[in-house]
Amino acid sequence: MRSRRGVTGIETAIILVAFVITASAFSFVILNVGFIVSDKAQTTVISTLKETSSSLMADPSITGYFSNTTTGDQSEVCLEEIVFYIKLAQGHEPIDCSDNNMMITYTLARGHTVIYSTGIPNGTVTTIKTITGDSDSLLEVGEKMQVVVDFKQIKLADIKPQIVSHPDKYGKPFEEIRIEIRPTVGSILSIEREIPSVTTVVQTLL
Repeated sequence: MRSRRGVTGIETAIILVAFVITASAFSFVILNVGFIVSDKAQTTVISTLKETSSSLMADPSITGYFSNTTTGDQSEVCLEEIVFYIKLAQGHEPIDCSDNNMMITYTLARGHTVIYSTGIPNGTVTTIKTITGDSDSLLEVGEKMQVVVDFKQIKLADIKPQIVSHPDKYGKPFEEIRIEIRPTVGSILSIEREIPSVTTVVQTLL
């Protein structure tokens, strides 16, 4: 009887040890999975914050260059070119403003088109150059860049829906235009302006 009790005790101990080892293994797996999920969640949150917070800021005023200002008919006036300035918002990492890492679009009541991106004749339709800071394409804290959009250089075939009449690609007085700057990281910077009554060749759009 004593011999049988000893054997039974050893078997019970072996079973308990096996349960403990198995439970430890499962606990390690569960903890490891938990750490991985937590790390992915943290990465997602950081990425989401970068996407939802605007990295770019634009100066309030836009300079517009108009044609047909002496005709006396506002419907004949055309917004042919605009100039505005952008800078980096506080607390954000530098942004590459080259056409490989940034897209700019132009929208008005009659159509929509891309005016700055890979494959677009950049430097003709849209030109971005550094005004304050070094001369590379990286927009950093304390730097300011000038954006010039020449609407005359936009091809009618690139506007969707396609515009037949050449003057229809230009913004007109009392119409709204929208320029959207889309960096690879950060939310879209949308610039919307309603064109006022125009009486001079150069006029500020507030």
